[in-house]
Amino acid sequence: LIIAFTLFISIFLIYQFFFSGYFLISSIELIDKKIDNKYLTENIKKTLSEAIGKNIIIIDLKDFELKIANKFPEIKEITLRKNYPKTINVEFTEYPLVANISITTDVVKKTYIINSVGYAIKENMQLTNLPTIEMTADAPVNVGTPIIEAKKLEYIINTTKYYEDKFGMKVLSTTYKKNAREIRILTEKKFEIWMDIEQPFETQLKKLKKTLVKLDIHKEPLQYIDLRIAGENGDKIIYKRK
Repeated sequence: LIIAFTLFISIFLIYQFFFSGYFLISSIELIDKKIDNKYLTENIKKTLSEAIGKNIIIIDLKDFELKIANKFPEIKEITLRKNYPKTINVEFTEYPLVANISITTDVVKKTYIINSVGYAIKENMQLTNLPTIEMTADAPVNVGTPIIEAKKLEYIINTTKYYEDKFGMKVLSTTYKKNAREIRILTEKKFEIWMDIEQPFETQLKKLKKTLVKLDIHKEPLQYIDLRIAGENGDKIIYKRK
């Protein structure tokens, strides 16, 4: 009787766990209700729809985490948890939003907000507390696609902050010329500073700092200052008055 009872219980449990519909995944739920990136949340759910109908006990969620991470590089971290008996909970964090970016093509000009790895997250929006970057492109980009390399983006943001801190002058926007490998900083005094994005921004701006005794950038009516060209002593700059 004991053997028969044990066998019956074992068969019953095996059936419940693996063959009945009680442990089949039927829903995907996002834990963070504050997330407003509809593109990302909808596509994560779409990717996880492959798990619907599978047994929650035996499914390997690590495979799905890896798949989502590879498919959506704008995600910084993602965790999937089993919520028995039928639900998969999703918790993820995105890279922070760091800049407004304006893309001009032959036919249209569109604005985006990009994250710290250069992906377009929001379209036709701008945040006043973020720096602005201007670019040209052959065609408009879609939300969820990369616009600018992460290292180049970091360079631009750090250059803007460094200039504002060291020179006490606000930066209105920065134009990134990808093919020319340069950036052009538009200051609140309405003159541009041209810089080589392949060279350290600290070195280039220190050249400008040294010339302040001869060139008052706060009062001089300037059109641009070119810091890209190095002289024999490395301190050569070119500028044009209005």
